[in-house]
Amino acid sequence: MSDPSNTPSSASSIAQQPEDCNRLLLAALESGDLEASVDLYEPDAVLFKKSGEMMHGHEAIRQNNAFMVALKPRFTIDFIKTTVSADGKIATNRMKASFTGVAKDGRDIQSEINTLEVVRQQADGSWRFLIDDPFGSTRATLQER
Repeated sequence: MSDPSNTPSSASSIAQQPEDCNRLLLAALESGDLEASVDLYEPDAVLFKKSGEMMHGHEAIRQNNAFMVALKPRFTIDFIKTTVSADGKIATNRMKASFTGVAKDGRDIQSEINTLEVVRQQADGSWRFLIDDPFGSTRATLQER
């Protein structure tokens, strides 16, 4: 994964800073580590599909992420912008990245990702996704399919 920003603050798969959630998620998807990708979400987290439909909880997120892993994705992060609440417990991340992968039929695919996420600090000081919308920053311009 190419990332002009800093690498995660920890070599482990635990997000020590809000923006680590994004970096670690993309790294897990690239490496095919499905469980590490799911562990970055709170148990009742929400993940949006491109259509705007919401998926709830680890099992739905696992199914979505398994689909992503099957595409053999490669990501390049352009930027991650984080805003932390005054109490330091909630943050929003906005990430712009590009994605390449391989469809089931062998065709190369590529896309831009403009995310909007809400992450929450956990009791142990780590961070996890509470709401993840991979298309959140561009949702208003998306057309339903």
